[in-house]
Amino acid sequence: MSILIKQLKWQFVLLQKNNIISISFGVTIIYGLILYLLRHIGSLNEFLIALVLNDPSVIGYFFVGLAIYTEIKHEILSAVLVTPVSIHLLIISKVLALSVIGVICSLGLAISVLGFNFDIFAFIVGSFGICTLSALLGIAMLTYASEFLKFTMLSIPIFLVFINIPLLQYLGVIELGVAKYLFPIQGSLDLINFSVSGTDINHWISYLSTAFFIPIFYALAYRRFNKKLVS
Repeated sequence: MSILIKQLKWQFVLLQKNNIISISFGVTIIYGLILYLLRHIGSLNEFLIALVLNDPSVIGYFFVGLAIYTEIKHEILSAVLVTPVSIHLLIISKVLALSVIGVICSLGLAISVLGFNFDIFAFIVGSFGICTLSALLGIAMLTYASEFLKFTMLSIPIFLVFINIPLLQYLGVIELGVAKYLFPIQGSLDLINFSVSGTDINHWISYLSTAFFIPIFYALAYRRFNKKLVS
């Protein structure tokens, strides 16, 4: 546990040196201020949920890619890989650090509109699930591109399907029925929806769906990372 804590501290230092924490909090403050000023014009629940769905997913997916590409460019990653730190611990610490930032930013958005009048536990689990799944998917996908720009272009269709189809389902644009749970972030989205709007959901399915997909995405991320960036 102490090794994990040390790795987390190191990851936060790297994220701050790469301005990722500053950018994340800066964007959240801007969004939060806009939501705060608009809070009296009517229900902002759908807009808030859409922002919460996109904000931690962008932090997890694209920022993990930006962080790792920066570490590769400055030969930080290659130096870390020759230390006794295991690949598992390295990936877990990177994902956890970004997920913590994503959860804090999401909470900031929710509090700017709702105060503390929402189910904080369900909200945290939901936003943590989205950010964690996004970061793990980002690690897997970055192994298919040699630089961040190519990674971004390659990721557009993947990211749109990963995030936008569940969002369209939530907004009622499309109806997928129970098939919506084939999408990894659906359980987390349900938890955020319940937390913010009080929508009736099946809590067991939502929590189990999130818990089911995280190990699968982790196995995919570890396999690709170990094969392409380590071996």
